[in-house]
Amino acid sequence: GQIYNGNKTWKHTLKEGGVIGLSALLVSLSTAVWVLLDYLRGAREISKEAEGRQASAWIDWISFDVLQSDYTMTTERIIGVGVWIDSITLMLLFVATFLCFLICWFSLGYMNTDPINEDRNHRFYAEFVLFAMGMFGMVLADNFLWLFIFWEIMGLCSYLLIGFYFWKESAAYAAKKAFLTTRVGDVFLMVGLLILYDIYGSLEFSVIFSDPSIGGTVDSDKLFWALLMLFIGAVGKSAQFPLHVWLPDAMEGPTPVSALIHAATMVNAGLYLVARMVPFVDVGNYGVAGLEDLGLIVAYIGGITAFMAASIAFVQNDIKKVLAYSTMSQLAYIFTGLGVSLWFYNHGKEEAAILVFGGSMFHLFNHAMAKGMLFMASGSVIHEVHHAHDHLDEGGEHDHHDFDPQDMRNMGGLASKMPVTSAAMMIGSMSIIGIPLIGGFWSKEAIVAKTWKASLDYEPLLMGPAILVLITAGMTGFYMSRMWLMTFAGEPKHEVVEHVHESTPWIKEPLVILTVISALGGFGLAVLGVVKWLAKPYNYDLGTNGEPILDRVIYELEHAFLPDDPNLRIVGWTTIFLSLVVGPIFAARIHGGALKEGHSSNPLVSWLVWLSGKFGSQDATEISKSTLAQALENRLYFDYYYEMALSKTVIPISEVAAWFDKNIIDGIIKRVESNSSLGSFQIRRATTGRASDYVLMVAVGMLSIFLLSLGVSG
Repeated sequence: GQIYNGNKTWKHTLKEGGVIGLSALLVSLSTAVWVLLDYLRGAREISKEAEGRQASAWIDWISFDVLQSDYTMTTERIIGVGVWIDSITLMLLFVATFLCFLICWFSLGYMNTDPINEDRNHRFYAEFVLFAMGMFGMVLADNFLWLFIFWEIMGLCSYLLIGFYFWKESAAYAAKKAFLTTRVGDVFLMVGLLILYDIYGSLEFSVIFSDPSIGGTVDSDKLFWALLMLFIGAVGKSAQFPLHVWLPDAMEGPTPVSALIHAATMVNAGLYLVARMVPFVDVGNYGVAGLEDLGLIVAYIGGITAFMAASIAFVQNDIKKVLAYSTMSQLAYIFTGLGVSLWFYNHGKEEAAILVFGGSMFHLFNHAMAKGMLFMASGSVIHEVHHAHDHLDEGGEHDHHDFDPQDMRNMGGLASKMPVTSAAMMIGSMSIIGIPLIGGFWSKEAIVAKTWKASLDYEPLLMGPAILVLITAGMTGFYMSRMWLMTFAGEPKHEVVEHVHESTPWIKEPLVILTVISALGGFGLAVLGVVKWLAKPYNYDLGTNGEPILDRVIYELEHAFLPDDPNLRIVGWTTIFLSLVVGPIFAARIHGGALKEGHSSNPLVSWLVWLSGKFGSQDATEISKSTLAQALENRLYFDYYYEMALSKTVIPISEVAAWFDKNIIDGIIKRVESNSSLGSFQIRRATTGRASDYVLMVAVGMLSIFLLSLGVSG
C-alpha cells in the first residue's frame, strides 16, 4: 500500500486496499454461509457418525513416533491444524464474517472520505483483515493451543487499531492500556491451558471433550482452577469487572474499529471461551461433578458488571462511550446466563441448562447485530457532524477548537437531518433495551427468567445476579433512550447541526440491512428453534420439526408473555415494565423535546420524537452535580485506584528490576567479557610468530611433563 499510494487506481478505484479487503471478506462470508447450509442439510447424518462432535484435522504439525508395549511404532499427534464445527462455531463464524464484511463496507465511506486518513488507509485495511482472520481462526480452531494463538493475534490487532491515530497521546495511551489489561487476563489463560494439558495430556477438543472426566478419575479441584484461569482470561478479553477499564478508552480508535471490537470480534471471544467450558461441567455427558461454584462465579461477575456498566452509562456524554458501556453491560447479561447454565449442567438440570445456554448464545447474536449497527450509526452521526463543522470552519464561521463531534450535548434535532441513521439507531436501541417483539427481547427474557428460576427453585445464592440483571433492564431503557433523545430529538443544540446532511456514500446500506435483521431476526430465529439448536446442535434440528409455522409463532408468543410458571410471569412483565416504561419515560422527562418548528423526521421515529416532546424537558444540571453522578463520571474511580496501585507497586518494582539488570546482571556479563579480553591479550603476547620461541615452549612443556611424571612415580 505504501508503494502504490501515489497511484490513482489504487487510491480511488481500490480505495487504498479497501476494496481488496472487502472482496476477501466477501469470500469468507460466502464460505461461512455455504458451510452453515451444508451443515444444516447433513446434521442428522453427521450426528449418527460422530455422536454430535465434528473435528477435521488437516495437518499434523508436530507428531512423534511412540514405541508401544508390543514393540510396534505408532504416530502420536501432538499439535495439529484442523477445524471444529458445531452450532456455536457456525453461529459465531456467521456473525463475525457478516459483520466484518458490513463494517468494511461502511469503512469505505467513513475512512476514505476523511482527509486525516489519506495515505494511511492501506494500514487500516491490512490490520482490519488480520483482526478478522484472528476471529475466524479462533472460532474454527480444534484445540485450545490454536485458539490461544488466534486469541493473541486479535490482541495485537486491537493494539494496532485502537492506536491507529498514534500521534494522538490519548490514542497511544488507550492502545497500551488495552494491550496491557488484556495481557493480565491472557497470563491466567495460559496458566489454565498448562493445567489442562497436565490433566489431559492434550489440548485437542476431540480428546478432552470425548470424556472430560476420564472415567471419573479427574480431580475436580484441579479442573476447577484450570477453568477459573480460563474464565479470568475471558474476563479480560470481554472487558468484565475487574478487567473492564480498557474498553471505554478503546473508543480512541476509528469508529469502524469500535464496531469491529464491540460487535464482530474481540469481546465475543471471551464469551466463546466460556461457552466451550460446557462439556467439562455437563454431568449428563461425562462431565465432572463438583464444579458448581464456577457457575456461581461467572454469574456474579456478569451481574456485577451489568449493573456497574449501566450505571456509568447514565452520565456519559460521548455517544461512543455510551455504546461502550452498553456493550460491557450486555455482554455481562450473557456471562450471567452462561454462569447459570454451567450451574444447571453441573446439577444435571439439562433442559433448564439448554434453554438458558441457548438463550445466552442467542443474545450474543442479537447483541452483535444491534451493536454493530449502533456503532456504525454513531459513526454516521460523527462523520456528518464533523464534516458540517469543517464546512463552517472553512468559511470562518466557527472556531474549530471548542467543538467535539462525539459529544451529544452538541447535537439534538438530527432526526430530520439524518432519517436513515435515526431510524437505525432507534431500532438498534430498542433491541438492546429488549422492547417486546424486537430482536434482543427474545434472548434477554430467557436469561432473566432462567436466572430467577434458578434462584427461586434451586440455588438461593443466585438471587444476587437475578436482582442485578432485572434492575439493569430498566437502567438500559434509560441510558439507551437518553442517547437517542439527546442525539435526534429536540431542537439543535449547536449551529453545526443545521448544516448536517446524510450524504456520504457506502454508509447507509449496512445500516438498512442491520436494521431489518435487528427488528425481525430475533423473532424469526426464535420461531425456528435456534435456542435449542445452539445448545444441542445435533439433538435438535434448526427448523419447525414438521410443525406449522403459525403454531410455532403462537407457542413462542405464549411462552414469552404468558409462561406457565407464575413466578416467571411476574419476572417477565416486571422486566418489560422496567425496560419499556420506566427507563424511557425518565429519559424523555430529562432529555426529551420536540423538533424545531417546520422540521419533520422519519415516519419510523416521528412518534417517538412527538412523545418525548409531550413529556417536556427537565433541567439535568442539578442531577449532574450530585456526588453519585460525579463518581459515575469518574468511572467509579477504578482507573484512579488502578493507576495509584501501579505507581505504588509495579512501577517501583520495575525500577528496582531495571537497576538490578543494569548494574548486577550487565555488570557480571561485562566483567566476564573484560576478563576474557585480558586473558586473550596475555595469550596473544606469547604468540610472537618466531619458530625458535615455539621450539623453546615445546621443550619447556615436555620437560615439565617429564618432571611431573617422575614426581608421581617416586
